[in-house]
Amino acid sequence: MRFTQVSRASSGFGARSRQSANPLRTISILAIVGLLALGGLYVTLSRTASRVTHRNDRAVATVPRVSLLSARRAPNTLSVITRTGKVSRAFTNMVSDFPSQSCVAVEWMGTRLGSLNPTKALIPASSTKLITAAVALEVLKPEFTYTTKVHGLLDATGSVADLYFVGGGDPLIVRNEYVASEKYPTTSGTSLEKLADSLFAAGLRRVAGSVVGVDTRYDDQRFVDVWPQDFHFTEAGPLGSLVVDDGVVLGQATKPDDPAVAAATELQNLLNARGVLFGGVPRHDVLPSGIPEIASIQSSPLTAIIQEMMVNSDNNTAELLLKEIGFASKGIGSTAAGLAAAKDQLAEWKLDKDVLLFDGSGLASDGRIPCDVFMSLLNTFSTSMPGLMAIAGETGTIRDTFDGTAVAGKLRGKTGTLNGVKALVGYLPVTNSDPVIFSMLMNKTGIDNQGTYRPIWYSLADVLNRASASPSVEQLTP
Repeated sequence: MRFTQVSRASSGFGARSRQSANPLRTISILAIVGLLALGGLYVTLSRTASRVTHRNDRAVATVPRVSLLSARRAPNTLSVITRTGKVSRAFTNMVSDFPSQSCVAVEWMGTRLGSLNPTKALIPASSTKLITAAVALEVLKPEFTYTTKVHGLLDATGSVADLYFVGGGDPLIVRNEYVASEKYPTTSGTSLEKLADSLFAAGLRRVAGSVVGVDTRYDDQRFVDVWPQDFHFTEAGPLGSLVVDDGVVLGQATKPDDPAVAAATELQNLLNARGVLFGGVPRHDVLPSGIPEIASIQSSPLTAIIQEMMVNSDNNTAELLLKEIGFASKGIGSTAAGLAAAKDQLAEWKLDKDVLLFDGSGLASDGRIPCDVFMSLLNTFSTSMPGLMAIAGETGTIRDTFDGTAVAGKLRGKTGTLNGVKALVGYLPVTNSDPVIFSMLMNKTGIDNQGTYRPIWYSLADVLNRASASPSVEQLTP
């Protein structure tokens, strides 16, 4: 039976072979006929085309065979659309967590993904320093540096009658011992030890009179008039164009009222330790004409000064920087002149509407700024400002915040805190993309308590981080 089935199969194959005895010949004939037909068609079309007037201004629309949103065509587009949707939905779900007196805004790649009262002007606290920083970068320029000088008539024996310590506005002149004692150590300080070494190297061995503190570059207003009294000497001040160690004299329990005298005292202590003899006690006066310069020190560039102010929320630096803005713009080193210059700059940027400024640090509770103003500045300075801010879980005022979260080590922010005020503005970097930009001001009694604001901060951070989540471009690329 099996033999019979095989025979039948063989018989069928033979029949088909006889019907197409030479298949290659048949195929060749068909190919030649097809080529002749195509050649004739080409000639006909060419003759027709030569008689047609072409219109170059007409675009021919074609429907792609692959959808524009296909993963094969645009994985980046799909990734962005998916992730922005996640951010928007998550923000909507947490809006009810914010106090009624809040403004919040979130943007990514130029698109507003969520907001709450973004034009409402609220108390900004220390997030005001973002405005001080932006105006300083515009008015003073990033490469600006402070110069502090020492003048005296040095004779051949190494003696001077008086040594004039002339302030140039540098807010970060420090002694090494002072930095070691700070809660948030100064990161870009100007070394007073270096100045003392330069004076000794120049031959100074004896001061018959005093080290004289000179601070005529700025006015003599030691505090901003709207600050509460309990902020004086603690949160900020006393202010002046010659300040060392934030006005502290190491070894003294309280700050002296006059920062220029305190600075002169600190310089005299360092020179004394190097063997220089003194006949009088430090004092405050003006620089007489004709007294030559013996030595000087320069600060770090303005960007480093601003970084110190932003990362550590340094109030003294903010206030002295505002006075320097006034000095550069108006010729007057005062808070009022600095505020006038800042308002002029905001008006030039068309950001002055609803903004109320009373200082450079944000200690004034009368200040008001809308979230949209912060968003505009964050966008304008997006290439330089992130590097000048504190890093979540690592540095400055957010070094103890966001530990164990997905944004630790990534989020860059400027905080703000007063009684009943909590603020956070900044950036969340996204790999291979622009950062997510955000601003959040909350005004409510008790909001500055950790147990109240931190859950909201962490929820917002989770919302922002969804821009970094799946699907990535790599996951969507075929």
